[in-house]
Amino acid sequence: MSDVQVDTAKVRGTGEDMKALSSDTQRRMRHALDSTDDVYRDHMFWECGNHLLVCRDTWVDHMVGLAKKMGDLGERLQDSADSYDAADQEAVSRLRAAMTDLGRH
Repeated sequence: MSDVQVDTAKVRGTGEDMKALSSDTQRRMRHALDSTDDVYRDHMFWECGNHLLVCRDTWVDHMVGLAKKMGDLGERLQDSADSYDAADQEAVSRLRAAMTDLGRH
């Protein structure tokens, strides 16, 4: 019977990478469609100009939201790694206490 091996340092590192990528992606996405303003100025008196800005803002908000979720998932990965480490430490502590208790009898 084999054991599950979790490399918490790698899990934690992956979470950190996801958070960094999330932050960078959010920053970039906020300016990905800045050139839309030029198009808007050319069409501001047409109804489509306003719709273009609404569409742009909705799309940017959606993409930034997805990037934020990626950062949240990275945080959860780090929390999971911490939980695994805490569970391992608890198991070691209980095993030591049991061995100490057995040594007394």
